[in-house]
Amino acid sequence: MSRTRALLVDFADPPRRASGAGVLLCCVGLAAVIAMAASFERSAAERARLDGQIETLSSRHRPAQEDPLRAKQQAEVAKMDRELDIPWTRLLAELESASTDMSSKVSLLQVEPDADKHTVRITAEVRSLPDGLAYLERLQQSKVLRYPLLESHEHLKDDPEHAVRIKLVAEWQG
Repeated sequence: MSRTRALLVDFADPPRRASGAGVLLCCVGLAAVIAMAASFERSAAERARLDGQIETLSSRHRPAQEDPLRAKQQAEVAKMDRELDIPWTRLLAELESASTDMSSKVSLLQVEPDADKHTVRITAEVRSLPDGLAYLERLQQSKVLRYPLLESHEHLKDDPEHAVRIKLVAEWQG
């Protein structure tokens, strides 16, 4: 009878002893990591210092932050400036001249300019619609107003003379 030998199954390698070259290579790698970390730390500190200098220099040249009250005041001043640019003298003289040319058949009720759009809305009363259309034709010949248009008309039933209220819109030159 033959003797069977016991089979030893060990899937783990036996521990090996580190060689001198491996230990030396590990130490060199650790020293390189430490050197890189120190270099990174110096670069980060230098960048923080330079960012601080940039912020200091840019804050000197940056305009002061505008507060909302100042912005609102500037908007109001700009609006008043646009309204002052309305050629009131020429507009009113032209409207008065056109009314006079119509033998006073036109009564101006309201003149409402829109400075942003360079338009003016005119509300007037005339004795009849043909008088209103004649007034419109007269305004179309104006050198101050461009593109006068009849926006609406309304017969006033409560008025004993049955006048007509007309609304015109036109652009002004200038």
